[in-house]
Amino acid sequence: MDFQKQTLKTPGAVSSLCWSGDALVDPVGGLTRYHLDGTTFDPHVRYAYRFDRAVMSPDGRYSVLYESLGTAGLLLDGTRVVRQLMRDFYQAHTHDYPVALHTLPSGRTLLAHCPESYCVVELEDAATGERLTKRDNTPTDIFHSRLQFSPDGRYLASAGWIWHPVDAASVFDVPRALEEPASLDSAALMEGVEGGIFLTSVAFGVKDTLVFVRVDESRDGDTFYLGTYSLTERKVLSEVELEEPAGPLMVVDAEHVVDFFGHPKLVSRSTGRVVQRWEDLDTGKVLASIRHHLPPPPHFALDAANRRFAVGTASGIEVITLAAQ
Repeated sequence: MDFQKQTLKTPGAVSSLCWSGDALVDPVGGLTRYHLDGTTFDPHVRYAYRFDRAVMSPDGRYSVLYESLGTAGLLLDGTRVVRQLMRDFYQAHTHDYPVALHTLPSGRTLLAHCPESYCVVELEDAATGERLTKRDNTPTDIFHSRLQFSPDGRYLASAGWIWHPVDAASVFDVPRALEEPASLDSAALMEGVEGGIFLTSVAFGVKDTLVFVRVDESRDGDTFYLGTYSLTERKVLSEVELEEPAGPLMVVDAEHVVDFFGHPKLVSRSTGRVVQRWEDLDTGKVLASIRHHLPPPPHFALDAANRRFAVGTASGIEVITLAAQ
């Protein structure tokens, strides 16, 4: 597949990396903005804490800085501090902080996180802090992690783990959760693929599909599979054995995904084979949410809608844009 590669110079290694329109933003580094035309804007703001990751709302207004293997987070509106966030301390040092933002068509931004318990996802109004999913219910015992909204905000996915430990994913219907908050307390919508168990990574595809990596563990070694799941039909549409382990994913189109385990790799969804590599770009050795035993992965940001991703290096940001088929 044809691609374009662009290098953006930075004063040093970025502290976090998020897409915001046609710019790359380092929220932890003070919301410094690197435009694709080579210009830079630095608000000269610093947040004196050991935050090491960040997420941004689709409209670019809100961001959350957080300590990925800690409990502390910080919600910002632009550069202004809105409020401090916390997650449950229990096993927080083992797996990625669960947090995501999504801007609704009305302009309201939803904050998804786990402020009270590792197994309870809450939806809040980012601007006001209003808890939109108050309930008194017994949740499924799952360590939520790596929360992500679907591009249209219809679904919220969690790719975490359950005790043993075993990787586990669940997907929630956001409009239903706002009407029936108790629906957030079940591992919903994943009945057709091992109940969501043994899924190490997920990413939203077109329409109602979820692309996943599943691992089959055995004494002879782990086998990884790449699959596509229909959230409306609640069944697996396809699954293929991968020739290599896979980690975080970006869905490119109906034929390809980019896997970021080790370095970015373009993978065929029909064969599971790697068709292109960017071996000069380090993206870490993370396969699933539990990563306390691994070095922190380099910062990279995904923009599936525009078929591009960015990887932070020691002195810049490398942007790869894939050609449309």
